Amino acid sequence: MIPVPGKTLTDIALRVATSLAPAASNNYAAADAGIITGLLLTLAQDYERSIDSPMQDIAEIKLLCAELLSLPEDTLEDFDGAPACLSFIDVQPASFKLADVTTLHAQALKLLIDIHTWAELHDEGINLQVWQLLRRHSERNKFDIPGP
Repeated sequence: MIPVPGKTLTDIALRVATSLAPAASNNYAAADAGIITGLLLTLAQDYERSIDSPMQDIAEIKLLCAELLSLPEDTLEDFDGAPACLSFIDVQPASFKLADVTTLHAQALKLLIDIHTWAELHDEGINLQVWQLLRRHSERNKFDIPGP
């Protein structure tokens, strides 16, 4: 087992950037080394957040479902996703293996699309909350890659 995989991937990327890229025999090889370095750095970042980031999204979507379901019943008449929201609030991933978390995350994002579709026409407050959630989601998942 590699005890700190994210750091290990970063170390490999730095080795490629500082040893292999400068020793490349042509521009194509140097460019390939640069691409590999960037990919390894993004993989390292993605690895480190591969469970935490989707679990944060899932938790936020659960809160959004709870808030949505607290609206007056007549407000939700046109929202077909209410039963899905209700059942989603208590669901947990089958395990914390990446595949199980990813599966639940995909369900959460599908539900978020349904909520957003409804909210755009029926509730500006919920619509704004969806946009704020999407902003936090994008911030959690952005890559920090050093540039020239």
